[in-house]
Amino acid sequence: MVRENERGITLIALVISIIILLILAGITIVAISGENGIIQRAVEAREETEEAEKIQQNTLNSYEDTINEYMGIDWDMVLANAEKHPDQKTSTAIGVGTDGRAVNMDLWEYTLLEDGTYALNSEETITAIKENNWAMVTMGYTGSFTESGEIEGVLPQYIKDETDGNFIPVTDLSCLFARNTEIKVMPKIPSTIKTMNNTFLNCENLIEVSSIPFGVTDLQSTFSRCTSLTKMPNIADTVTNMNSTFYFCSNLSGISRLPKSLETMEFTFQGCSKLTEVPKIPDGVLSLRGTFMNCIGIKSSTVIPNSATSMRGTFSGCSNLITAPEIPESVENLQSTFQDCLSLTGTITINAKINGTILDNSYNDYNAVLWNAATNPGCEIKLTGICPVLQDIVTTTNRDNITLLS
Repeated sequence: MVRENERGITLIALVISIIILLILAGITIVAISGENGIIQRAVEAREETEEAEKIQQNTLNSYEDTINEYMGIDWDMVLANAEKHPDQKTSTAIGVGTDGRAVNMDLWEYTLLEDGTYALNSEETITAIKENNWAMVTMGYTGSFTESGEIEGVLPQYIKDETDGNFIPVTDLSCLFARNTEIKVMPKIPSTIKTMNNTFLNCENLIEVSSIPFGVTDLQSTFSRCTSLTKMPNIADTVTNMNSTFYFCSNLSGISRLPKSLETMEFTFQGCSKLTEVPKIPDGVLSLRGTFMNCIGIKSSTVIPNSATSMRGTFSGCSNLITAPEIPESVENLQSTFQDCLSLTGTITINAKINGTILDNSYNDYNAVLWNAATNPGCEIKLTGICPVLQDIVTTTNRDNITLLS
């Protein structure tokens, strides 16, 4: 039989035991989940391990990139062992980037072209470009951008979809980043690319550009209206088309060498108001239509090659152009060549074999050659050369300060 006082002692012991257990539980909980607890330290250890692994992988990638830079990528081996990117969830394709590593194809639209190669954009956009339906054009890149304006990863250079027997090269970057305002840094362009039609159209914040690799032939409107761009990239000697390449790049001032392979330069630098010099125009260029139109910063020109056939509006609106180039015999169209060149002065040699042929069903081949030119005080132009319509040019201009050289 338990006595009353023994029962009391037992209850007190039980309460004390519970209190001690609660205290121990609290200490254990704090030790496990507190600010510096086991769980927190485990999380931190895991994060540190992951960060260390990331740093280690980046270091290994850096070493690999350096080796590839000097030794070149063994593409046969790379493509033979290529697998899907580990972060890829929806795309069925395997992509290999310019660095020889897997690309997350969830970030890219791609279309198989008629020539059996891939374009990095949707079929709808590729069709819209062909039909000149610019309202339907969208970007081919669907990923995000870093704070510094770079894309996630690199561009795919080879793609193998589930229906492809082998890896297929990417050759077309048409409108890839068109109208994007986040991109600031141009990614490395794959060595397989042929066409860069409107690739960075209206990318108004693009400021850093990489080289255009050997093999690219078409740079039509590639950087059109990239208003933050100050320097043009180095361009390989395979490019033939630079129509509107830097159209209205209003801050462009740094000019590199133009490719020797160039054939057409229509409107290439139109509206580049900060351009102060005309680059050497390669032999072989056929059309210079509107090439330097409204480039108000240039004061003199380089030599026009004997291959040029059209100089329609070439220097139109160049209000500070003082010295004109000699016009070679090959030129067939001088419409508005020096129109609104207010500061133009001195002797202009025109050897173009034009004869007044009506072009465009309206204007002849020498219409408005010097319209509103040499209107600044003290400017005087004297024409010379073997062009058969020199007198007609002077007569139609109807200005006392524009005459034939006696």
